[in-house]
Amino acid sequence: MTVGPEAATDASTSGLISRSHLGIEPFALARPASLDDAAAGVANGAWAHAGGIDVAQRLRNGESAESMVPLGGLKTLSEISLRDGVLFIGAAVTHAQIETDPLVRAHRPDLAAAWRTIGNVRIRATGTIGGNLMSLDVGYDAAPILAAAGAEMIFLEPDGSERRCSVADRAAGRLLVGCEVPLEGHVVYDRSLKPVASVAVGDRRAAIGCAYREIKVIELEAGTDGAAALDALGEPLDDANASAVYRRRVIGVLLRRCRQAHAMGDADAVDPQMPTTPIATTGGQPPAGDANSVGLELHLNGSPFEAAAPVSEMLVETIRTRAGLGGTRVGCDQAVCGACTVLVDGLPTASCSTFAWQAAGREIHTIETANALPDTEPARSLPAVVREVQQAFAKTSAFQCGYCTPGLILTASSLLAHHPDPDRSTMVDWLDSNMCRCTGYLMVIEAVEAAGAALRERADAHPEPAT
Repeated sequence: MTVGPEAATDASTSGLISRSHLGIEPFALARPASLDDAAAGVANGAWAHAGGIDVAQRLRNGESAESMVPLGGLKTLSEISLRDGVLFIGAAVTHAQIETDPLVRAHRPDLAAAWRTIGNVRIRATGTIGGNLMSLDVGYDAAPILAAAGAEMIFLEPDGSERRCSVADRAAGRLLVGCEVPLEGHVVYDRSLKPVASVAVGDRRAAIGCAYREIKVIELEAGTDGAAALDALGEPLDDANASAVYRRRVIGVLLRRCRQAHAMGDADAVDPQMPTTPIATTGGQPPAGDANSVGLELHLNGSPFEAAAPVSEMLVETIRTRAGLGGTRVGCDQAVCGACTVLVDGLPTASCSTFAWQAAGREIHTIETANALPDTEPARSLPAVVREVQQAFAKTSAFQCGYCTPGLILTASSLLAHHPDPDRSTMVDWLDSNMCRCTGYLMVIEAVEAAGAALRERADAHPEPAT
């Protein structure tokens, strides 16, 4: 059954398509001119939208939103800044920004290190701290890290006043402006046993995720193992992931492990291969249009592309159906497998979970970007890198059925654009976000190594002129 993008606006048709981006019900798109406008919209029931990964997931799962309030164009929400004794992180700041921002790395390198473990490279490039927190999902990572750090959340009320609360006391229905994190202290986070439990340990408190119906915070006392505080929390969840008895044992192990690492000061390590400037943003306000449709002006593979689309249309559908570029595939349709990967402003992005209007005015590259590459193309341009990676995949037989290959090539190309000489640990960190059922990953890694060597050799032979 083939369903065009227009069918997604028909509720009777979309109901036939389970857990698909084509089954998303239509919604109205607001365009707030200020934080006060956004706060009023959220208080009246509109959904806040920044990175949108969780929003897309909820809509695919059958929830419906009457209206959406995009937050990307509101400056305060997208900034990281120093305030009086605290580090302010806006709600629309992406995970990748926290991971790479110079202020975070200078003042709270423990946060940069912890954030590198969250999700995969596509999630970190698009997902935001506000979306992670306000999903109220006990399995997500931002809440335990920030709770252990003693962060304070700042909400904006409809009347313009601020409400401050701890991470454990956050509530839905209000606009999250951001979080303030004390400059002093450090946090160690262990998520290695999710979804059974996750534990973050700070200077004075520990936070536990996954194991209860809500995040739990305990105060740490010197000379104690925390057992009494854990007993006071009551029984953990007993579900398909783990029994309550096993969870309690795991929490104790993780707590001891994190406290030992914290005492040794191991939390301040940051990856020296990561860039020291932010490499991702959530974009600006959506383009002009009425409440239910937008006029898209995309920069697609180096050329302008214009189209009109419903506000509920995902970028993958615009690329495949409207632009006719079939190299972008639909796989899991859950932002997990990587088949739908495209590059937005040079970073891997799950196009199945990105609304088309989020990409307006941004540079989009698909696997077709290397077609008919001109001889004058700079050796380190993104299309040239994609071409080199393609050739390396062919030479090393790093594919079989080929369905996942475009996403793998684009992810590897972005990796080499940001890390010209990555080690294998960095390669694995990037490439584990793309699933391959046929080939395995050794040949893929060998292809990336070969492409990187070829690109470095070409750059040495033909250095680009200084600007």
